[in-house]
Amino acid sequence: MGSFKSLFSDKALAEDIIKANEKTYWKVRSERLGEDEHFYLATTLLRRFEARKRLGQNPLSGITREYGLSPKDEKEMLSMITAAETRLFSVLDPPDSIRALALYIVYKEVPSEAHRYEEEYNRILGPIMKMEEDGAFANLYRKKNPNMARQMDELDRAE
Repeated sequence: MGSFKSLFSDKALAEDIIKANEKTYWKVRSERLGEDEHFYLATTLLRRFEARKRLGQNPLSGITREYGLSPKDEKEMLSMITAAETRLFSVLDPPDSIRALALYIVYKEVPSEAHRYEEEYNRILGPIMKMEEDGAFANLYRKKNPNMARQMDELDRAE
């Protein structure tokens, strides 16, 4: 067994983040069969945010204080953030989709360890980034996430 310090090292934390988010993702998939990939990924990230909030690490704490968000407004804001932050990953097939999201979370939460996963992340997401640059992403998104695309269209029409 490693030293006490190694149990709490950034490397161990990054590995735990990856495992925890992959586990959450597969649980969400088993609970809600037939949803779009974007739903599964956004829900996984939302659950991550909720868990961090319970630990006193609210990702919106500064915004909530500055703008006086109600709990309902805060939940809506988190939903918008998770949808935006998981959009690119949502056109990938699992397990690449959740792996890319988990690596992204490591980048955000343990930036000192991001370099360990940079090559893998770029390999998984590189083709998607190219599609985004070339303007081909939207069509693939609609094909892979028809329910979410329909909801976004409805929101656009309502505005």
